[in-house]
Amino acid sequence: MDQMRKEYAMLTQKGGRSVNEDKVLIKEFSHLSAVIVADGLGGAGGGAAASQAAVEKLASCFERGMYQSPEALFKAVRMANEAVLSCQTQECKMCTTIVALLLHGKQAQWIHVGDSRLYHFRNLKLETSTMDHSVPQMAVMMGMINWEDIRSHPDRNRLLRALGSSEAMPDISAPISLAEGMHSFLLCTDGFWEYVTENEMEKTLAASANPKEWLFKMEQLIKTKAPANQDNYTAAAVYVRKGPAAYFP
Repeated sequence: MDQMRKEYAMLTQKGGRSVNEDKVLIKEFSHLSAVIVADGLGGAGGGAAASQAAVEKLASCFERGMYQSPEALFKAVRMANEAVLSCQTQECKMCTTIVALLLHGKQAQWIHVGDSRLYHFRNLKLETSTMDHSVPQMAVMMGMINWEDIRSHPDRNRLLRALGSSEAMPDISAPISLAEGMHSFLLCTDGFWEYVTENEMEKTLAASANPKEWLFKMEQLIKTKAPANQDNYTAAAVYVRKGPAAYFP
């Protein structure tokens, strides 16, 4: 049987903020590889607690096999939502986005809540991306603005779904086959994709030998574009092709 070569890299930076409320995790289980990115919201460290709780609970659920059906994935997200709700206090109703990539066998699947995104590239070309659960994404769907206008929309930070709320329903992709070609995945928070266009993602991907180099090239773009008070930014990159596994922290 052909062996799948999975290469990983991740980065997380606080940007111009005093606290980094993002969280990223790459975990290899015996039956599954999971990549999870979360963007906590709540201020004063509350967002950090929310993203940490969500990522840890989701990873625990995946480790226990809660990914093999849509029902299992919905339950895993519900448990992650409950973990965030349990962290909330009267003073801080923190919440978090979540996006997760699951690699098992020769298949990939992903889930998300909020506006942290997953981009899937096949043979270096963008194939698909998640749709934000946000006010400007709704404006795109209604034909009021274009997709690229989300980055500069005045209501860009207004979420319609997040963990830590009653609106925590995830979107779940259909499984895709990884058997042919090269597949690349980028999971990132809005502080990352706001300053890296889809065209720039493709160009830097084509010029990068591994996911660590890809993230480095995109981070340089962020540093040239973002203001001094920019948001936290976090990303994980994954290459999947034939061959033995590799990891680039």
